[in-house]
Amino acid sequence: MTIKLPNIISILRLVISPVCFLLITSSSRVLVIVGFWIFLISAIRDFLDGWFARRYHETTQLGKFLDPLADKFLTTAAFLAFVQLNIIPLWMVLIIIIRDIGTTLIRVLSGINENKFKTSFSAKIKTALQMVFIGWNLLLIFLKSIRTDAQFVSAVNSIIYSKWTLIAIYIITLITIWTAVEYLISFFFIRFQSKNNGIKNK
Repeated sequence: MTIKLPNIISILRLVISPVCFLLITSSSRVLVIVGFWIFLISAIRDFLDGWFARRYHETTQLGKFLDPLADKFLTTAAFLAFVQLNIIPLWMVLIIIIRDIGTTLIRVLSGINENKFKTSFSAKIKTALQMVFIGWNLLLIFLKSIRTDAQFVSAVNSIIYSKWTLIAIYIITLITIWTAVEYLISFFFIRFQSKNNGIKNK
């Protein structure tokens, strides 16, 4: 079986995710900066991956499984790095991880037709907020790493470890829980509907 280029990119993002975690949580300023750029490039390649697959009709079942999984691995690496750096609580991140990876795996492995299982508006909001939260905090960590003067570092830390960061992750966690409930309702409804249709067609 020939592995398409978009799938190779997704596999690379899976491998890179733990590397990003190790670099971002490193005590070395240089490694943190490298980790930031690797994460940024990986995120951009995610967009290019999807564009390439659609543009050149390289979409495959393997790609439909790998691409969302790579996305979740990358965001999980960032969230766990924030936990390691004491920016956000672990229990909130566990909720986000369980929801994101769990629903992705169930959705792909269940074989439900994508046309039947549309991404909800609240799920899109959740994803957008996660990306903004991750991007903002990584940017602050990056800025703190390229400057050495104590006053600047202290100012950046006051933003990173502020109550607004906690409020933001609380909001993201609550929306994540809501989207998980939405997902489960939709999933069981579609399965129930498919089962009934199967019985009628017999």
